[in-house]
Amino acid sequence: MTPDSRDDAGSEIARQDEMLELLFWFEGEGLGASATIPGMTRFLAQPEDTVRTTLDELMRRAYIVQPDKAGEYRLTPTGRVQAARRFADEFSELLSQGHGECSDPDCDCHDNPAGAAACHAERASGGHKH
Repeated sequence: MTPDSRDDAGSEIARQDEMLELLFWFEGEGLGASATIPGMTRFLAQPEDTVRTTLDELMRRAYIVQPDKAGEYRLTPTGRVQAARRFADEFSELLSQGHGECSDPDCDCHDNPAGAAACHAERASGGHKH
């Protein structure tokens, strides 16, 4: 495998991941009507032929189904699992609890800025599980 073909393979994997994340997001936000070639091309800022190639590969892998009569693509159950994992990995920092927020109502982090810093540091080290 040449360095260029490795770069191409890595780019294709990244495009597939991005496509799955986008379809997962569309589904979660109720934006199924955007899951068309023009909609995805606009969101991904990719040429239409690149979007089509990526969609073809995801269909071959049974992660998405052929478009319906409106031209909308959907995730399969297997694709949804894969997309959810990729989405969670990509956006984990944005989806996690805010600084100093934990689910323990008795934790000092809710009332005391110093307690919030200590709670956050402890959670980051894996010691505080709220």
